[in-house]
Amino acid sequence: MIDLTLNNVLYLFDSSGKSDTDLEKEIGIPRSTIYDWRKDRSKSYKNYTNQIASYFNVSLDWLAGNDQKNKPAAKSDELDPLDIKIIELLNALNPDNKRIAFAQIETLLKLQENQ
Repeated sequence: MIDLTLNNVLYLFDSSGKSDTDLEKEIGIPRSTIYDWRKDRSKSYKNYTNQIASYFNVSLDWLAGNDQKNKPAAKSDELDPLDIKIIELLNALNPDNKRIAFAQIETLLKLQENQ
């Protein structure tokens, strides 16, 4: 069964563009704890939901996967349908495969810059 809260926590962390070290400093969650969440070794994120929701300005309902009204706003006013599909696909990946996908996208961007 997919843990929507963990997925949403990791979505917020990953989409913030901040490193786990940055998040440790700014939210006060140890880097090792975040690592354990990414590896699905711990469910202790449940102890930090108030801090996480407050830091990212989302509702606890959204964080738990119950409410889409307070989902973090996209950087642009409206996302292209393909962008939405890409986000959905990335959200379906486990943390290790998300990192692989991210590295592949970075490589494509570097290739694009060199063209």
